[in-house]
Amino acid sequence: MNNKCNALITASTKGIGYQAALSLAEKGCNLVISSRNKDNIDKAKEELKKKRVKVYGVKGDLSNKADIDRIFAYAIKKLGSIDVVVMNYGNPKCEPCNIIDATYSDWVYSFNMYLYSTAEAMNFSYKYNKKKANFIIISSFSIYFPMESTSLSDIIRIGLLPLIKTYSRLYPDKIRANALLLGSFRTDGSESLIRKLAKKMNVNEEEFWNRYVKELSPLKRLGRFDELKDIISFLAFSPEYLTGSVILFDGGTLNCVI
Repeated sequence: MNNKCNALITASTKGIGYQAALSLAEKGCNLVISSRNKDNIDKAKEELKKKRVKVYGVKGDLSNKADIDRIFAYAIKKLGSIDVVVMNYGNPKCEPCNIIDATYSDWVYSFNMYLYSTAEAMNFSYKYNKKKANFIIISSFSIYFPMESTSLSDIIRIGLLPLIKTYSRLYPDKIRANALLLGSFRTDGSESLIRKLAKKMNVNEEEFWNRYVKELSPLKRLGRFDELKDIISFLAFSPEYLTGSVILFDGGTLNCVI
């Protein structure tokens, strides 16, 4: 067993979060994964253990402060300390939804899940983690180009950038944080979103993927999971001098300079 790298990955039993966990397991990191669903945790644990690392799972909801603290306390208890934290998130319950239809509860849930959870995670790590933690914050290129179907999360997630900049500058002895803005990958979550949008527009799902997703990139394709794992492992073991930064990993989809 490898005891030199300990990682916590949130919302990590499927999709982007699972690929992040898989990437770090392949690099020899012992893991704590989390999800709101215990069955998903158990399935993911069994698969990740095949990489011959220690894998623990904890149930929790990132929109709840007590759950955030419990996830991090559990990780520190099981791993001793945390070297790498990948903050991955679910989706607002209402999406895809028109911003005009988002309720007060939708706004509060989204704020808590994206911004408050990240701040509380860094606070808890600063106070109780023995080591300096390297935070990789997962977001999307669409925060710079809000889309109708994900406008609620896009508006909230833009706040992650000043958050990581602030923590990286104020607490460099215990916190290193970078934001990873992803393009489009085919996950259970994205397929569910596209399915609803395609039905709403009365368009075939594959046609929607091709016309409204793949065509946005000059590469005319989606990102691949092997590419995603490469960028995650790079950031996890990148030089300490890379901090408070924004990494755009979107296949050239965003048509502006940041």
